[in-house]
Amino acid sequence: MSDGAAIELAAVDERLRAVFQAVTAVSEPFDGVYLVGGTVRDLLLGEPSFDVDLAAEGDAIALARALADRLGGSVQPHERFGTAVVLYGESARVDVVTARSEAYEAPAALPTVEPGSIRDDLFRRDFTINAIAISLKPEDLGRLVDPFEGRRDLEAQTVRVLHDRSFADDPTRILRAVRYESRYGFRMDEHTLALAEDAVVRGLVGELSGARLREELVVLLEEEERERSLLRLAELGLDRALHPRLAADDEAVALLGRLEALRDRYRLPVPSWRLGLAALARRLAPDDAREWLAGLKLRRRDADAIAAAVSAGPALAERLREATDPAEIVSLADRYPPDAPLFALGLADLPQLRAYFERLRDVRLEVDGADLARLGLEESPRVGEVLAELRRRKLNGELDGRDSELAAARELIAS
Repeated sequence: MSDGAAIELAAVDERLRAVFQAVTAVSEPFDGVYLVGGTVRDLLLGEPSFDVDLAAEGDAIALARALADRLGGSVQPHERFGTAVVLYGESARVDVVTARSEAYEAPAALPTVEPGSIRDDLFRRDFTINAIAISLKPEDLGRLVDPFEGRRDLEAQTVRVLHDRSFADDPTRILRAVRYESRYGFRMDEHTLALAEDAVVRGLVGELSGARLREELVVLLEEEERERSLLRLAELGLDRALHPRLAADDEAVALLGRLEALRDRYRLPVPSWRLGLAALARRLAPDDAREWLAGLKLRRRDADAIAAAVSAGPALAERLREATDPAEIVSLADRYPPDAPLFALGLADLPQLRAYFERLRDVRLEVDGADLARLGLEESPRVGEVLAELRRRKLNGELDGRDSELAAARELIAS
């Protein structure tokens, strides 16, 4: 694929090919319709990609409606922003925007936008490798629009900004640069690297909203090469820019690797990004950890789970070193989300914690509150107390099966 060359539609994924054909069929009324964004980058790299982002020189919402009719789908328009989403098939989508230009009034602020040309639209992108478009108009189908030599940078494996204010306008681009470096094995060119380091030193990352930082960190920590990205954060001083006590060092990378291996072994529903944030924040005091996580605007459940890992995990490992009673092990570990005992096991390879994950945490009673009611125990806090005592006995091997649990329940109710 090169300037002026046509895309061989037969060479791309069937779903992409169907979208290209539909766009081509409805594009005549528009000055220009282009495939943009990561899909173009990945097509040029020969990487699989299933995101479809279109930019229209003209009315993007009108284009989206025509495309939805062609694909037998529906449209979710956003009139205020001149954008729309086309939904079709079981779960496929196409994002359509009006080609536009952007202006930033202050560092890290959201931009003001106005309609523009495809060149304007590409210039607002983060890096040259993402500032390439492919025409989908019938008369020049497949023409590459590459005003900033992004294809050259792809071939040179270089991440390069489009202008000197790029990181000042949007400091999240530094995190994205790290992500692209790690994902593709690329490197920032010297000038881009100098701009990134200057933005970090000037504290521009700290001016971002917590929600924007959260989004970038979650995506970075879900990438396959997240451990490489962590080390790059430390090289750039980005970890300390996010919080003075964060540490994206070799220890964090090793800990994250252990946590993920243990998570997978025990099939725990803990996402990698939560483990990554816990490894990053492991040196924070409990109050500082909770404050930092709250600032990221995480869901309460996620923030509590990470905070428990960082704050309670080390203490839990110490307390469990001397525990020999299975019920005591479960009592200590069960009070937290799985992140905390998992973190504890990542810090200290204790047989007590391995027993907890391998068999103890799954021990369940065969009787329940309804059985206790049939035995004459009315609904009250006493029901929970009896069930807790029954589980304690079962964990310690004193009960075996439903009949023994019922017999012990009768004894407890009568006492």
